[in-house]
Amino acid sequence: MPSEPGPRARAAQAGLLVASAAGTVALVLVLFPGFRGAGLWLGAAAMVAASAAVGLLRPVTAAPLVAAVGCYLVLGPWSEATASGAAFWVAVASSLVASAAAQTARDRREAVIAFAPFVVFAVAVAASSHSVWGALGSLAPVLGGTTFGLGVRLRTAQRERRALAARQARADERLALAAQLHDLATARLTRIVLAARTAGQPGIEEDAQAALADLRRVVVGLRTAEAPAVPLTTGGLVASGEIDGTIAEAVGRARDAGQRVEFAGGVSAPLPRATADCLARVLEEGLANARKHAAGAAVDVEVTDRGVRVHNSSGAADPALAATGSGTGLRGLAARTALVGGTLRHGPSPDGGWTLQAEFPAAAR
Repeated sequence: MPSEPGPRARAAQAGLLVASAAGTVALVLVLFPGFRGAGLWLGAAAMVAASAAVGLLRPVTAAPLVAAVGCYLVLGPWSEATASGAAFWVAVASSLVASAAAQTARDRREAVIAFAPFVVFAVAVAASSHSVWGALGSLAPVLGGTTFGLGVRLRTAQRERRALAARQARADERLALAAQLHDLATARLTRIVLAARTAGQPGIEEDAQAALADLRRVVVGLRTAEAPAVPLTTGGLVASGEIDGTIAEAVGRARDAGQRVEFAGGVSAPLPRATADCLARVLEEGLANARKHAAGAAVDVEVTDRGVRVHNSSGAADPALAATGSGTGLRGLAARTALVGGTLRHGPSPDGGWTLQAEFPAAAR
C-alpha cells in the first residue's frame, strides 16, 4: 500500500502553498492596481483555505478542493489575473497535489476522485479563455506533478522489491544452512550417541544428546525466516526444579574450574523449553566470558523468574582464552534471546567489571 505523507511533510506542503498564495495576492495587487474589493479577498481566502486543507487532508481528498478553488479563480473575479498568469498559486498547488495524489492513490477509484476535478478545471479554463491552448496549459502543472509522483512511486516500489528479494535470499540461506546442519551434523551426533551407548560411556552419550537437542533447536530457529515476536514453545515446559538443577550444575562446573562464583535466587515457576535453554546459555556465556576476560575475578550470578544476571568485577584477562573471543557468541546470544521474546544487555559496570543480563517478558514465561 502506498505510504501517506507524514504530518511534517503535510505541514511543509501547506506552508509552501500559503506562501504561494501570499505571493500571488502581492503580485496581483502590483499588476492590477484597479482590482480591489471583496472579490480579491475572497479569492485570497479560498487559496489560504485550500492550502490549509492540503496540510490536514489526504492528497486524494485535497485535490478536488484545489481544483474547485482554481475553477472559482478562473470563472470569478480573478479571471483576468489567472489569464495573465499572475495567479501562479493555481499552478503550484495543482502540481504539488497531483504529485502527492499520484504517489498515494490506493486504487482506480481514488485516482478518479483526485484527477477528474482537474479535467473539469481545464474545461473551465477553455470556456473562459475560448482557447484549447489555455486548457492544455492549465493541465501542464497537473501532468508534470503526476509524472513526478509516478516516478517517485515507481522508485519506491523498486526499492521495496529489492528489499523483499534480499529478505527472501536471506531466508533461503537460512533454510539451506538448516538443511545442512540437519543432514550432516545431526546424523554424526546421532552416531556418536549410539557409539557412546554401545561403549558404555554415559558421560559422552549425555553430552552428545544435549548437543543434539541444542542443534535441533538451532535448526528450528534457522527455519524461521524472521525472528518471531512471540516466544518459541518447542519442547513444552520445563519444571522449575530442573531449571535450578541446570543452573546449579553450571555454577558447580565454574567453581570446579577455579572461578569464585556467588549464586543467588532461582526459578519458582516452569518455563518454556526455549526460554529455559536460553537462560542457561546466557549463564554459561557470562561465566565463560568472565574466565576469558577477568581471570580470577569474583562473579555474581542472580537468577529470577524474569531472567538472569551475571556480573564480574574487574580482573586481568587470560591472554590464551581472550584471544579466542570474537564477539560472535554475544551476537548469537542476543539473537537467541530475541527469538524467545527476551532482551539481552551487556556492557561495562561502574566498578570496572562487566555485566551480562537477559530479561524475559511475561509472554516468554
